[in-house]
Amino acid sequence: MTKKQKIATIILVIILLALSGIGALYFKQKKNNPVPVIKQEDLIKEYNYSIKENDSKVKKEKFKELKEILDKEPIDKEEYAKKLAEIFTVDVYDLDSKINKYDVGGLEYILEAEQEKFKLVLQDSLYSNIKDNTSNDRKQQLPVVKSATAKEITSDNYTYQNADYSAYLVNVLIDYDKDLGYDKNVSVKIIEKDNKLFVVAVEPN
Repeated sequence: MTKKQKIATIILVIILLALSGIGALYFKQKKNNPVPVIKQEDLIKEYNYSIKENDSKVKKEKFKELKEILDKEPIDKEEYAKKLAEIFTVDVYDLDSKINKYDVGGLEYILEAEQEKFKLVLQDSLYSNIKDNTSNDRKQQLPVVKSATAKEITSDNYTYQNADYSAYLVNVLIDYDKDLGYDKNVSVKIIEKDNKLFVVAVEPN
């Protein structure tokens, strides 16, 4: 073995030892701070709507109401739209139930093609200051939604990707356990696509 080969071998050994040390430290930290497994409590299979154990009490109540509406035949589309707007609003604005800024609410009620965009927007705005609660020790005061009530619904049309859809505009009033200055009145636009309703826009009033 030449001198250069010996030096290269020594350097390679040092790199491998360093990497193994970093790996051991990573797995030790992961073991000490395990990521919680969030269990699913219920699912409306035909619509892929779900409820998780860390969801708020209000969202769970809205989910049961939505499930009852979707169990009836024929489905009352206006009631469906109002309840969807309510549960979506609760899921988005109840920040106290979120694990961190990446745990964005409301995604399952949005068109799949728009979910990532919506998630990024909220991470940079409404969710940007949420501290991590993986270890369930967060001291930060965050909004807890006490109620979300659809007060008005109007029929509309909406153009998405050069196609026209029947739409609903739902005005939702939000009440919190404590007023921390968050939106109290929002407009949720919903379209009907393939016999399912999707949120396409939400704006504070």
